[in-house]
Amino acid sequence: MKRIHRTIAKLLVVNGYLPKLGLAAVIGFVTGLVAVAFHWGLERAVDWVRMPWTLGILPWYAFAAVPAIGGLVVGLFIHKVARAPETAGQGTDKMIYSFHHQGGNVRARVAPVKFFASIITLATGGSAGYEGPISQIGSGIASTICKFFKMPRMMRGQFLLAGTAAGLGAIFKAPLAGALTSVEMLYREDFESNAFATSIVSSVVSFAVYVAFVGTAPLIGGVPAFPFTGGVELLACALLGVLCFPFSYLYVRFYYESERRFSKWAVPVWLKPALGGAFISLLVLAYPEVSGGGFDFIDNLMAGLVPHSMWGVLLLLGIVLAKIVATALTVGSGGSGGVFGPSLFIGGVIGAMFAGICELAFPGVIRMPEMFILVGMASFFAGAAKAPIAGVVMVCEMTGSYSLLPGLLIASVMHIAFSRNWTIYKSQVLNKFASPAHRRDMDRELIQAYDKIAKE
Repeated sequence: MKRIHRTIAKLLVVNGYLPKLGLAAVIGFVTGLVAVAFHWGLERAVDWVRMPWTLGILPWYAFAAVPAIGGLVVGLFIHKVARAPETAGQGTDKMIYSFHHQGGNVRARVAPVKFFASIITLATGGSAGYEGPISQIGSGIASTICKFFKMPRMMRGQFLLAGTAAGLGAIFKAPLAGALTSVEMLYREDFESNAFATSIVSSVVSFAVYVAFVGTAPLIGGVPAFPFTGGVELLACALLGVLCFPFSYLYVRFYYESERRFSKWAVPVWLKPALGGAFISLLVLAYPEVSGGGFDFIDNLMAGLVPHSMWGVLLLLGIVLAKIVATALTVGSGGSGGVFGPSLFIGGVIGAMFAGICELAFPGVIRMPEMFILVGMASFFAGAAKAPIAGVVMVCEMTGSYSLLPGLLIASVMHIAFSRNWTIYKSQVLNKFASPAHRRDMDRELIQAYDKIAKE
């Protein structure tokens, strides 16, 4: 058995391409199964938590206490039971930090702790996304496998991204976007090209496993076949990209400020997620759309359930601001979740708000105003995360439609042009030259790893 282990490790470290793709497929398969379990576990948890209201046992306003209770359970579980403080907050930024500063190392307990903590946070009304948990879970699975084969740091980082891609590709049913996001979100002006092939394989395998159990329907359904955008609509898309700029600034600044204030607050660290949940109680009562992931509300917007009126625009503006504050309080206080999903939600609601403004000011000029919901989603995430290609492809795959690609691209570029000075992922670096991971990479490490395996 030990001989087989040494032989496999030697193949993976030295002999190159095909063995690494095989290991990426294994990571994708395992992560896909975990993503299925996460999907089903979250659905069951939501049903269980909301049962008293579904059956009419409790009055509707009693739900205000649920986010605080969920935060308390999460805080105790992370800090007292599991003792894994790195699973608090957003998972994607932790993955990015691990790649740049920790050689792709993730503790083995991170994946299971993040799994349960995130389900509790989302099921009890916390405003967070699915991608942070599943990206950190996928990277944890990959890191554990890399440790088993005693891989050098350079390869650990590559497979860390493969695990992240597998998680994103499955949970969003977006295999190409999962791979692109994993290699693009590390940098503000670069991408990790060395990891693209392994990320593609792991993402595709994970996606195939996930849809075999969950189904192939796009995450956001009911998207009509939008016509190709003309000159007027392209101009409107560019304006929407500019409109996203002040909201993304608020989103990033509110999140950082919330995180800073909670970190300095002299209360037990396990109590902070409960306090964050208590603060968002009134927001959830006033705007129930902001709890959880919120993609059901995006489906309603696509169906035109919010009228194009001044009151409709103001309602959507209130939801945008409430989601920004609720996400900052949920994740910034130490609740377990992501900020990627909320950024898609916020962008989609901004797009619906912009569609309402266009219809009020220039009725009939835009052929299908609902197109701006998708444009807003891609534009907002691209500017907030500095991932223009990944954001565009993610929205296309989540909706099963590529007809708006020109509008998505122009809006994303315009948003990034105005938001170059901040990012929602504080562990991002400018490019490879600024990454400690690449400053430390040397051929000598690979040679030493090979010599060690050969001597055993």
